[in-house]
Amino acid sequence: MQMGQHFMDKGEILGASPGEYRVGVLALANDQVIERDLSLLLAPEILTFTTRIAFEGGCKLAELARMAPTLTEAARLLNPEVALDAVLFGCSSGTIAIGADRIREAVQVVSPDAFVVNPIDAACAAFERLGARTLNLVTPYEPEIADLMATTFTDRGFKIANRYDFGIVESADISRVRPEAIRTAALSLSTDSVEATFISCTDFQSLHVLASIEEQTGLPAVSSNQAMAWQIQDRSGVSSNSTDFGRLLSCL
Repeated sequence: MQMGQHFMDKGEILGASPGEYRVGVLALANDQVIERDLSLLLAPEILTFTTRIAFEGGCKLAELARMAPTLTEAARLLNPEVALDAVLFGCSSGTIAIGADRIREAVQVVSPDAFVVNPIDAACAAFERLGARTLNLVTPYEPEIADLMATTFTDRGFKIANRYDFGIVESADISRVRPEAIRTAALSLSTDSVEATFISCTDFQSLHVLASIEEQTGLPAVSSNQAMAWQIQDRSGVSSNSTDFGRLLSCL
């Protein structure tokens, strides 16, 4: 029996890196929902690489803002061997605390050609596509963050008609809110003259009740993770992995 090593030429054995469209995901260390949601929402052609951002876990603007200096180093951990087409920052409240421009600049130090996605810009783009300017807003946040979230949308030309805040101050509790409680909150808001519902937070278990909220209200319902998945797929030109999670995904 002949033993030994046999090597083929690299040109024969090596092809392109896996994934037609590669997305880095910057998730908070304690987020329990975002990766599951993205796996359900994104088409198979989209390959994700996830790293975690250290976070103390308190739902306060000052604590969220303290993530800013860590973003570039977190982005370096995504996958240094491939060029990323997009990088997703997975925190809605963190986006308004840090600022979308600062997040984009921090990521593009590492991935200068990547399209940087965040929940707020993605939601605004989604509502533009849906033709919705007057919104109902559901958040898990305490008043300081919820007020700033509402102001952020107002500053971008949207009107917040009605709002429901759960008032949660411990981050660990956000992911534990039952989907049915989120659904009940959304359905408690008046739909008079309202054009869409936004359910904020990447760690909120809202994905599986979006279709039910839409059925009951007659309005499109958009969540943070759904909006980012839609924007990535819209930009990449691939079809959604599923149309079971809200009518926004049919806009691809």
